[in-house]
Amino acid sequence: MLDSFHYLDDFRGDAVCAWMRANLEIPSVVTVLYIVMVLYVPRTFMKNRPAYNLRALNLIWNLGLSLFSCSGAYYCLPEVFKSLFVLEFTVRNFSNGGMTILHGNFYEGVCGRNADIFCDGPVGAFVCLFILSKIPEMLDTAFLVFQKKPVIFLHWYHHVTTMLYCWHSYAMKISGGLVFAGMNYGVHSIMYFYFFICSCGYRKYVRPFASLITFLQIAQMVVGMFIEAYTLYHMYVSGKGCQSNATNARVGLMMYTSYFILFSKLFYDSYLSSGKKNGNTEASARTGHKRKRLLCIGQAVATVEGASDDTLTSDAAPIMLAKQVPNVYQVKRRH
Repeated sequence: MLDSFHYLDDFRGDAVCAWMRANLEIPSVVTVLYIVMVLYVPRTFMKNRPAYNLRALNLIWNLGLSLFSCSGAYYCLPEVFKSLFVLEFTVRNFSNGGMTILHGNFYEGVCGRNADIFCDGPVGAFVCLFILSKIPEMLDTAFLVFQKKPVIFLHWYHHVTTMLYCWHSYAMKISGGLVFAGMNYGVHSIMYFYFFICSCGYRKYVRPFASLITFLQIAQMVVGMFIEAYTLYHMYVSGKGCQSNATNARVGLMMYTSYFILFSKLFYDSYLSSGKKNGNTEASARTGHKRKRLLCIGQAVATVEGASDDTLTSDAAPIMLAKQVPNVYQVKRRH
């Protein structure tokens, strides 16, 4: 069915790149509005209002993003694999309608940039859609805000920095963009389907997969750090060069490193640290203190005690799904 999207053959990415370079103020404006929503809407507009019931929208949203990510993975991941590991393969040249023979290896896959793969046709269209989707994906946060769920620092920091980085990456035509897009599509196709199942009320059946999703996210950060470091090495040290942007690679390395640290810490606090604590009184007190401390710095977006599973939209949510965490807006004890 996906192969029937022949209209994508006519897609050309250069015009979009030029438009994004000419409109760099758009992500800046979006960032300001987004931060206003995160920091001020909960304490002003939503302060004296009850949480909205957005379960139906959550179901549609999570399923839609999962299907979209599956489509992107279907088109992008095979080309990523061929670019990195297949010694010789052919791609359609969308400029002249013929076929082009390419030689894949890790250097070419990361540092080479072939417009027939990266910019044009179906793969180019889904790389472009990946970039642009980072703005509507910020609706993840709107669901949390209007349902009076906590928005942790990792959640909004991840959304803002990813959107800014992706916009700059596409505008600058970085060589590793296809790898980043394919990798993210793959993780998000699983993650958002997991959220969809949870939103349907079946969290207890898929809870064991939460740690796997978090592991995939952390692995994505490790690969991202390596690719950015590899890019900088060839731009500054080896002399071979890289068809990328030095500023983008430096910022990308810092961004992926910060993600790795934040996701790893939250994973440790959620799974490894809690697993070492036994049921004695002292350990229980420490656990309670740990949870309160984490809550104060912005607890993960997990389902709350006694609440339904229809609120799961955050990238950080899988990390804490093994725990039931009180809602910072409405703490309600059950007797």
